[in-house]
Amino acid sequence: MAHIDQQRWNSILNETKIKHPIDKSVQELFELQVEQTPESIAIVFGNEKWTYRQLNDQANKLAHYLHKLGVNADTLVGLFLHRSVQMVIGLLGVLKAGGAYVPYDPTYPQERLDTMFREVSVKILLTQESLTNQLPIHKTRVVFLDKNWSEFSGEDTRNLTGQLGTPENLAYVVFTSGSTGKPKATAVSHIGWSNLLNWFSQEFQIGLRDKVLVVSSFSFDITQRSLLMPLVNGAELHLLASNYFEPDLILNTIEASQITLLNCAPSPFYTLTESQSHQKLNQLRSLKKVFLGGEPISASRLQNCLSCESFTAEFVNVYGVAECSDVSTFYRLHDFERYAVSSVPLGKPIFNTKVYVVDEQFNLVPNGQIGELCIGGDGVGMGYLNDQVLTSEKFIPDPFNPQLKAKLYKTGDLVRYLSDRNLEFIGRLDHQVKIRGMRIELGEIETSLRQHTSVQEAVVLVKETSSEDKRLVAFILPSVSQGCGDEQTNKTIEEKLRQHLNNKIPQYMIPNKFVFLKKMPLNPNGKLDRKALQNILIFAEESNSEKPKTAIEIAIAAFFAEALNADKVSFNEDFFDMGGHSLLATQVLLRIKEAFGVDLDSSVFSSPKGTSVASLAEIVMEARRQLE
Repeated sequence: MAHIDQQRWNSILNETKIKHPIDKSVQELFELQVEQTPESIAIVFGNEKWTYRQLNDQANKLAHYLHKLGVNADTLVGLFLHRSVQMVIGLLGVLKAGGAYVPYDPTYPQERLDTMFREVSVKILLTQESLTNQLPIHKTRVVFLDKNWSEFSGEDTRNLTGQLGTPENLAYVVFTSGSTGKPKATAVSHIGWSNLLNWFSQEFQIGLRDKVLVVSSFSFDITQRSLLMPLVNGAELHLLASNYFEPDLILNTIEASQITLLNCAPSPFYTLTESQSHQKLNQLRSLKKVFLGGEPISASRLQNCLSCESFTAEFVNVYGVAECSDVSTFYRLHDFERYAVSSVPLGKPIFNTKVYVVDEQFNLVPNGQIGELCIGGDGVGMGYLNDQVLTSEKFIPDPFNPQLKAKLYKTGDLVRYLSDRNLEFIGRLDHQVKIRGMRIELGEIETSLRQHTSVQEAVVLVKETSSEDKRLVAFILPSVSQGCGDEQTNKTIEEKLRQHLNNKIPQYMIPNKFVFLKKMPLNPNGKLDRKALQNILIFAEESNSEKPKTAIEIAIAAFFAEALNADKVSFNEDFFDMGGHSLLATQVLLRIKEAFGVDLDSSVFSSPKGTSVASLAEIVMEARRQLE
C-alpha cells in the first residue's frame, strides 16, 4: 500500500505536461520574435544598440557562410569570443546554419582551455583576432569574426530554410566539472532548451519591457538561458563590457539600464550585495526577478538586500544540471525567516519534467526519506560526448515511463520530499563519507552550521591522510557582524559552533578542525571551488604548524603518529581532532611510560589545554621534574 501511495504522490507531482513548440528549434523561436518586433532593441553592449532585424540579418549572413563550409545538423562549431555582440551573432549564426555551438570562455586558465579543446573536436572555430595567442595547437578551421567579416558580409540576409535538422538535434555543448577534475562535454538538444525557454516565458511572463543582464561566464550553462531568454520574448539582452564579474560595474549597469531580470549563481550574487550600503543597493531597485541556481542558497546571506526598502525583486531558486537543459525544478522564495534555519527547497518540476527520489535498488522512497534525485522528461540531454561509458551510467532507461526511448538522468544529488511536495536538497552522493564505520552526509553538517548566527557560509570536507585516518574539516565564512577576526575571536566562534552542533548532530559528525576564511574560493563558473579549499588547508597546515624540537616532543609526535597510523602529525592540534580516541590515547600513555618512566593518568587527555604534542610534552617534562 505504501508503494502504491508513493506512486500516486509521484504521479500528482509529475503532472507537468504542457504543450510547447516542440516542432520548433530555438533559432526558429528567435526568428518568430523577429517577425513580431523587428525594430525593437535586441542587444545593448556599451554604446551599441542592435534591433532584432539588424541582429537577425547579420546572424543570417554568418549562417549562410557557415552552411557553405559544411555546417549542418549536429556539426560542432566552437565559439571562442569575448563578451560582445559578435558573440551573440556567432551563437545565432551557428544555430541558424543547423549546427551546434560549443562556448569557450577566454578568461579560463589556459590548461583548462587546452583540455576543453582536446575533449571536443569542432569543425570550425569562431574567434577574434585579439585571442590569436590563446588558441590551442589544432587543425580546426579558424574564422575571425572581426578580421574576416568581409568574407561573409555580402551573404544573404534571409533565414535559411530546408533540411537544417530537427528539434531532436544537438543545440549546444557545455563543459561541466566532474569529480575527477576533468571537464565533461555535456550535449543539450533543441527540445530540452526550447522547453526551458517556453517555461520561463510563461511562468514569469517575460516580455517586451524586460531587460536581462548577462553576468556569468560564456561557458556556464546559466549563460545559455540568459542569452536566449530575452531574444525569444522580445526583451532586451544587455552585455557587460567586462569579461569578469565586477560588482561595481554590474550595479552601475543595472541602475543605468534599468535591468529587470538577473540570472546568477548564489556565491557571486552575495559578493554583489553583501556589505553594501542601502544607498548602493538602491541601484538594484529596477530588478523584478533574481534567478539563483547552481548551488544551495543561503537565505541569511540575502538579508542585506531584503532590509533595503527599495529592493523589491523576487528570488527564485532554479535547480538543475547542464545534463538536463539547465533547470528542472524551481521554488519562489518568500519566507526568508524560515529558511534562515533550514535549507531553501528545490521546489517542484517545471513543464514536461518528471522527478523521482529513489533508493539504491531504484525503488521510490517514502516521503521524508532521503534518496537520489533522478530526472526525466523533455529536458534530459543527449549524454556526454566521447564518453559512452559515463553516458550509459548516468543516462538510463526510465523504468517509470512506458515510452521506449524515455531516459532518466541520475543526478547524484540526495533529496527528500517535504510535506508540501517540494523537494529539499540534502547533499551529494559523492559527498557521503564513511568514518570509523559511520556513514556521514557532509551536507547535513553544513546545513547545521549555516543555522548558527555566526555563520554566513560553511563547507565541510574530508581530510584523508590514510585509508584509516579521515578527519572532518569545516571551512567557515563568519557572518558580517562577526567578521574573520584574530585567533582568539575565531576560537570563540569555534567553541560556540561546537556547542551548537552538539545539540544538532551526533558527536562523530562534529568537525575535527575549523578553518576560518574571509571569502570562499570560487571557480570560473562562480561555484564553490572545493579543490581550492583543499589547497587552502594544506597551505595553512604547512605555514602555521610548528615542528617538534626537543627529544620529548619528537618522541611524543612519533607516538601520536604510531597510534593514529599517520605519516606525520600536527604539533599543536588536539589528539582527538586528529582522529584519536580513548583506546589509542591509552596506547600513547603506555609508550610514554616505557620511554620516560612517567606514569600519567588518562585524565590528562581531558586537560583544559587540550592534548596536542606540545601540551603533552609540557606535562611529561613537569612530571619528570617532580620525580627528580
